[in-house]
This record gives sequence, structure tokens and C-alpha cells, in this order.
Amino acid sequence: MPEIRECFIHYKHAHYVLVEQLGLGQDNGPNWTLQNLFADSTDEEAKVFNKKPSGTAFGLTSKHGQGYIDQIGPTCTLVRGQKSNQTRIWPETAESESLETLDNLVLSGLSHTPRSLILNFGKLDLQV
Repeated sequence: MPEIRECFIHYKHAHYVLVEQLGLGQDNGPNWTLQNLFADSTDEEAKVFNKKPSGTAFGLTSKHGQGYIDQIGPTCTLVRGQKSNQTRIWPETAESESLETLDNLVLSGLSHTPRSLILNFGKLDLQV
């Protein structure tokens, strides 16, 4: 399984850059609070935007319907993932409650599995 080696090297590189070069986890390091999330719409989602008279859908602006990447917020209802296991791209807690703000999400560490990197944001983890 070549992805095991690839993911381990990605982890080592991310660890080197974030921890050793940029000071992740150090008391006097930079602020690692998540500032914004951005998303682009799929072709199918853009078609839905263009059919809506108001130019809005999924809790987003018309920029998404025009194929642009734009900032998303708690009203965003876009989902991603496999057909049988799609989840919203705006972060949710374990109780499936949408976060109102990103203020409490601070990158505090990273780890890995044989197939992904995991970014730890305190209350939530992001698997990439």
C-alpha cells in the first residue's frame, strides 16, 4: 500500500512546517485560530443557484452559482462526501449542532492515519 508511505511523508512534512518552522503549539507562537472557511459549488449546485430567482441557495450568495469560491458561514447547507455518507462542510459538533462561529477552533496539533492527516482544532478534528 503506497499510500501509507505517502501519508506518513505528508505528515512529517506538515509537522516540520507547522511545528518546527511556524511554532505550532508554542506559547509565544502565532495565533492559530481558524479565521474563515471557503467553498466552491459543484456543477449540480451551480445549476440550482441559477434556477432560483433570488440567486441564493444552500444559505450562500450568488457568487457560488457563478462558479466562484466564496466564504461560507453557519447558514451554509452544502454537503460533501460519498453519496451514502455526506456531511455538511460547515463544522458541526458531535451532537450535530452547527457552530455559530469559528472563534473557538484553534489549531492545536496534528496526527495521521495510514490514509489521512488529522488537524486538531480543540473541539473538532479535520481529517484530510
